[in-house]
Amino acid sequence: MNRFCLVCQNVDCKSRGSEEIMKDLQERVAAKGLEDVEVRSYMCFGACQEGPNMVLYPDRFWYAGVKSEDLDDIVEHMAGGPAVDRLDKIDPSLKELIYQLLDTGVF
Repeated sequence: MNRFCLVCQNVDCKSRGSEEIMKDLQERVAAKGLEDVEVRSYMCFGACQEGPNMVLYPDRFWYAGVKSEDLDDIVEHMAGGPAVDRLDKIDPSLKELIYQLLDTGVF
């Protein structure tokens, strides 16, 4: 089963560097050999003020305020390491709404 790392590419997240973060993350995932993880863009998660945002799916982890210095820890999480708790800032009700949307296959 494929896993996805969805990186918001809407205006607010892009203005905070999400495009560069996504490209860097794609390179790091490939270098780590995580063949079951696909890094993709996503239109918007609805938490613009907390961006850049990314969601690991179907793992159901949401990372907010991601910076390039966080990427090594995020890649380690994808490889089976611990979650990056310092980036877990989103209201649980919004997370659940987005997870349910993703469960329908909208991505």
